[in-house]
Amino acid sequence: MEDAALIGALSRRIEKHESAMLDFIETLVNTESPTEDRDLCENAGAILERQARSIGMECTLDRQTRFADNRICRLAPSSLPVNAPKVLLIGHFDTVYPRGTVAQRPYRVEGTRAYGPGVVDMKSGLTVGLFALQAIQEELGSLPFAATFIFNSDEEIGSPCSRDVILAETRAHDLALILEPGLDGPDVVIGRKGVGIFTLEVAGIEAHAGVEPEKGANALVEMAHKLLAVNALADHSKGTTINPGVIAGGTQPYVVPGACKLTIDVRITSASEQARIEKGLANIANTTTVPGTKTRMSGHFHRPPMETSAAAQRYLERLQTVGRAVGYPIGAGATGGASDGNLTSAAGTPTIDGLGPDGGRAHSADEFMDIPTLTKKCQMLAGFLATLPRTGA
Repeated sequence: MEDAALIGALSRRIEKHESAMLDFIETLVNTESPTEDRDLCENAGAILERQARSIGMECTLDRQTRFADNRICRLAPSSLPVNAPKVLLIGHFDTVYPRGTVAQRPYRVEGTRAYGPGVVDMKSGLTVGLFALQAIQEELGSLPFAATFIFNSDEEIGSPCSRDVILAETRAHDLALILEPGLDGPDVVIGRKGVGIFTLEVAGIEAHAGVEPEKGANALVEMAHKLLAVNALADHSKGTTINPGVIAGGTQPYVVPGACKLTIDVRITSASEQARIEKGLANIANTTTVPGTKTRMSGHFHRPPMETSAAAQRYLERLQTVGRAVGYPIGAGATGGASDGNLTSAAGTPTIDGLGPDGGRAHSADEFMDIPTLTKKCQMLAGFLATLPRTGA
């Protein structure tokens, strides 16, 4: 079958599955899955695992104790075209919403929008990935490529326990596709800022502020100097932002403060900026303005920057071709938010992110998904994957 005919056949098949996709999303959204609530999150993971097994995927568990188990599901046909790529799909099933949110705000549809906790970030993206694979299976009888789908349970807090399995699988695959929501445009995502959280803790010397202040060392004054120096590290021309976000210190107005703590959010677009910020923060921590104070720095970049590559650009061009063929022309953009695409890209695997449906207001009571983009994104992904082995990047 020629590419155009195959893309058309897949698109028609996916249109027929739209109702089933929406039903699946409703089930997932109403199965709440806060990151820190292992039991609830396990319920959502089990639903995804059952759906993956229903289309022939073999699933194993990456066992966890603090969070729900990560699911690693594979579909590798015994007979594949020469040089068929190994494709890694990644999506998280944890959400930021606490237990009880669904009872207050269950899944609902209003016009062309679906609402509910986690509907766009990213339970509808998981649905796109599963139903795209299902459509290819139904149309061709088997996948013309090897697919691995990771469903992870801790992305919302930086993937602390799933990153090892993500990185291990990334290095064994030719292409990584992340099913986070797309950007306005509509755009998929080819760049994300790296994220670091750092803490400065100043230890001073307490003293009576009126009787013998000279015997004290004011931790707040020392931190004030450091805060301004930290803020000055920002370089908006390079996309580097610094947010000194939380500060606490002192005990009483008549006591020279003996301690102060500052927590900082840092976002960077390149590895060179990451190195500059790390060096700059270390210098600030090691510089003393108020005699008698000492400073300790902790923290790190938990998400490296997602930088595009020539190989990723070639895959993007192919994806855009398919997008036009299904009536959904797309661009590509960057965002300050992080995802597991930061990890796969930094590992050197070509990565395209933002392949889930479009929507907005993630992490809020008004989170929504744009229903028409559910079908279009699924059609585009299925057509891209089904024709990829014959065209390469």
